[in-house]
Amino acid sequence: MDGEVFHPGERLLQAHFGARARVAENGVRAIQPALAPPHQAFLQTLRYVLLAASDAQGWPWASVLLGQAGFVDARDASTLHIRARPGEDDPLLPALVPGAAVGVLGIDLAARRRIRVNGRLAHGGPPGTVLAVAQAYNNCPQYIWPRADGVGASPRGAASPSLAGPAEPPAAIATSLEDPAVRALLARADTFFIASSYQARDDDPARVASGMDVSHRGGRPGFLNLALGRLSWPEYTGNAYFNTLGNLLVDGRCALLVPDFETGAVLQLQGLATLDLSPPPAAPAQAGLDEGLRRNAVVHLAPRQAVLRPGVLPPDWLLLDRACTRDTTL
Repeated sequence: MDGEVFHPGERLLQAHFGARARVAENGVRAIQPALAPPHQAFLQTLRYVLLAASDAQGWPWASVLLGQAGFVDARDASTLHIRARPGEDDPLLPALVPGAAVGVLGIDLAARRRIRVNGRLAHGGPPGTVLAVAQAYNNCPQYIWPRADGVGASPRGAASPSLAGPAEPPAAIATSLEDPAVRALLARADTFFIASSYQARDDDPARVASGMDVSHRGGRPGFLNLALGRLSWPEYTGNAYFNTLGNLLVDGRCALLVPDFETGAVLQLQGLATLDLSPPPAAPAQAGLDEGLRRNAVVHLAPRQAVLRPGVLPPDWLLLDRACTRDTTL
């Protein structure tokens, strides 16, 4: 299995959905072991990135780092320097130790553009985060709700403004999914980010290495469903790589980051995911949420712990348009 880029969980789901032959060939071309020049150029335009790593017990956390354009410095094809690090109240911070597997999602919501970069942490202290790149690849624009951050573009030739919340944001709050503010955020959310991981297996003939991943999820408001203490969401069809679902199939530990684009708060939570690969026909309410969309699965998350962090993002992001797929507007 020389050149294989997918681990056993991903390969199993690719076969289950009849996509194995197609994506095996495509993945070798698309998933690169280094940053191509277009990747480097795009990353250096960003003012926010998602970052993920696992804590000492192996449970992932996902967070967001912010700065001005250029704070993500793809200085060469194999090194990514992020001139920012999580705040002291960010649960991700203790996980950023040298050698840790790290997942990065560089995303520009307004442009509906994203790239995933996975690797190992070379340095995690001041003045920033340095990643030794192991994988880099583009993702499609589907399901992204385009938003402008409200800070605004700089005049030509002027310094790019820094994207940040308050200078001294309120302290993080340990919370639960039963908190009314959390329930309200989940009910109106149309976007979240999910971190998951894979540990290399001795019985894998392809010898795919361990890794961490953070990815984007989008849907109509209400697609995150909280019921009986459990959070569920549909997994819509995409590139059929099944990076996230493949990770969850072999290790259900994951983390979510749910941004509140109105207030600037973020909800960070850990939980154990289980997959329903044969979801029943949607109930009437869910049918409205899923109209025109195709589901591969439903994920059910049993929460472990949650933190609400006010003021991480600037408030009042501007929704520019609706999310879409190749043939449906959400």
